[in-house]
Amino acid sequence: MEKNGISASLSTENLTFRPGDTPASFEVTVNNDSDSFVNFQIEITAAGETRNPGYRWYGLQPEVAAAKPPGSSTVFQVLIFNTPIVGFVGTVNLMVKIFSPQLAQQCRLVLRLKIERDNRPTHLSLELPVREFQVYPRNSVDIPLRVRNLSQQPTNVVLRFTGVDPSWVTNSAERRLAVEPGGLAEVTFQCQPPSVVQAASQNYPFVIEAVSNNGYPTSIQGNIEVLPVGFVEFSVTQKQLKIPNKSAWLPDWKSNTAAFELLFKNASNLNQQLDVQVQGRDERKCSFKKLPEIANLNLGETTKVILDVKTKRPWVGIGKTLLLEAKSELSDQRLGSTDPATQTLEVRVLPIIPLWLQLAAIALLAALIAWIVQPRGVMHTRSVNSVRFSGIGLSVVSGSDDCTLRLWSIGAERLDPDDRVTYTGQPVACDKAQQPKGLMAITDDAVEVLRFMPLENNRVAVGLDNGVIELRDVPSGAKISQLQDFKDPKAKGDRVFDLAFTPNSLNLFSGYGSGKVRLWSRPASNTDFLPEPQAIDVQSTLKLSGFQVRALTLSPDATTVVIAGNFKRFILWQWNQNRTNKQFPDLSVQNLEKFDERVGREDYIWALAFVPNSAEKILATSDSAGYITIWNLNRCQILKNPQVQVNELNCQPLDRWSASKTSVRSLAFSEDGNLLVSGGDDGRVIVWYLTPEHLLDKTKAAEGQTIYQTSKKINSIDLKTNQGTMIVSGSEDFQVKLHRIK
Repeated sequence: MEKNGISASLSTENLTFRPGDTPASFEVTVNNDSDSFVNFQIEITAAGETRNPGYRWYGLQPEVAAAKPPGSSTVFQVLIFNTPIVGFVGTVNLMVKIFSPQLAQQCRLVLRLKIERDNRPTHLSLELPVREFQVYPRNSVDIPLRVRNLSQQPTNVVLRFTGVDPSWVTNSAERRLAVEPGGLAEVTFQCQPPSVVQAASQNYPFVIEAVSNNGYPTSIQGNIEVLPVGFVEFSVTQKQLKIPNKSAWLPDWKSNTAAFELLFKNASNLNQQLDVQVQGRDERKCSFKKLPEIANLNLGETTKVILDVKTKRPWVGIGKTLLLEAKSELSDQRLGSTDPATQTLEVRVLPIIPLWLQLAAIALLAALIAWIVQPRGVMHTRSVNSVRFSGIGLSVVSGSDDCTLRLWSIGAERLDPDDRVTYTGQPVACDKAQQPKGLMAITDDAVEVLRFMPLENNRVAVGLDNGVIELRDVPSGAKISQLQDFKDPKAKGDRVFDLAFTPNSLNLFSGYGSGKVRLWSRPASNTDFLPEPQAIDVQSTLKLSGFQVRALTLSPDATTVVIAGNFKRFILWQWNQNRTNKQFPDLSVQNLEKFDERVGREDYIWALAFVPNSAEKILATSDSAGYITIWNLNRCQILKNPQVQVNELNCQPLDRWSASKTSVRSLAFSEDGNLLVSGGDDGRVIVWYLTPEHLLDKTKAAEGQTIYQTSKKINSIDLKTNQGTMIVSGSEDFQVKLHRIK
């Protein structure tokens, strides 16, 4: 049998300890009976104790003995300063274990410790397993608490939940319980913040205090965060005002201001500060004053902002209508913008001299002269926003801000109002009389875009300023149906900027000012489109506040949807009609920052066009800086990132040139891809000749061939080559023009 190299003895085998009094102590003498230099360690355990690494009840001196030679002794001083078993009174056996790491041997001794009852006040310990809580208004949150009696006496405890409004605490903010010596009790307080307008989104610290009948009070702190919820409603008392606000029989040159009342109702739990910015078509024609400049929006309150619009009035004439857009900006955008984010305002500006004072003879003469000199192609009364050839190229349909669709027949050198169409009803659109000849339809709002339906050239889809898409018959103009996303409360008034059909006419993509793209589908060509579209919020996906979908198009093979707008970005949607609506689309974004020094919110890609019937995906883009860029999308590299929803697109342009010093708003390719036609804010319609590699052919016309020039913006162009090369343009001077290239 191997000899044990350790022997030990205790200075006493019985010891008495009273918690709170002088610590009890004893000595352990350890002998080195081995033939080696060794050191010793001691570990003491109490029978029945619950091991807690963070709880110490005894100390050693020394904690580890230095190595001693054979035959030597080491004396350990043991000091007991706390009870080994919380709340226990009586005798407990202490096991003293002596061991040496070098010998791999140990020795055990037993000491009886008598623990007497102390007379100290009760000591309570409070524990919150979770200290940070999050909750929405009117929802409940459970706050668990553990109460531990660290003394040797039973106690009655009163718990009080303070720091927040007592009405938040369900049932009672005070709890009573009895806790045995060394015992543990668990209690749950339940909090429910009140309504949205009564519980601001912020942190609410709370305190739970424990008071016993025979001890000292103690407390613990936590925090409740009320999460943001709700919205800010934006409305206008009267959206249409006139200057002067009252009709006058005599000249009134002093009145030059209209005052709009903008109302903001805070139905959220965020205190806000609000600023109003004015933009829109006629922003530069006016000056603005806000009262107050910055409005405070407290919870549940409605705040009014007075917007004074000042403009210069003409002396004579019939007046003009200024279109403006009031946009709200919230200081805290965790819940987004107001609902809606913008409001359209109209100011009707009347001349200083009333109409009845303007001589009838002069008015008649002016009207007669205007009728005589008016070009035959001028039939719209406001800006023409969209023009399209029919599929067989025998007619043209145009849409305008004057809320009308017009049908034109194609002559040798010009367009004429189609003889098949004469409006039989009251020809008044957008509060203005229209010429009935060639008037195909009156729409519910200004026309932003129109597209013929493939395979069914007797139908046209019309995108309106109020967010509605109308499907109309050609040439009768009868409304067949209309599309609007009724599930989206913000769809009303969300302007439709572009439309694109798939070649089989079963799917229709639409792009909106809110930054959304919607996909409308139907099961067969002889059926109506389903009322519920698939919607993609490009603005939220790209995390670009204020992004607008200004242009979209579909590749010839109907597999790639291209989406473009401000911030000079275009997005590729790899579309698969077999995907379900719940699947997130495969999106990739190309940023033009590497090609342009200035890329901001007011910098746009205005137009997109694919080369038709091409195996390669050759795309042309035009932007607000006047550049035209040619891309081969098949050569683009998609840099996929699993951490984000949108992949980065790395495309290198085939060619890029400056077409204008200002915005180029419309593009169209010829069928063979040899010609590209552009139109824009400089009033020019330009033909660009391309090489078979789709590069600008500088040997023919490096600066392009200007075939038409006007003083107003060209908003839309279309090109047809089945009866010679024909181009149609629509502009801000209300005209629809035909151009032929010989």
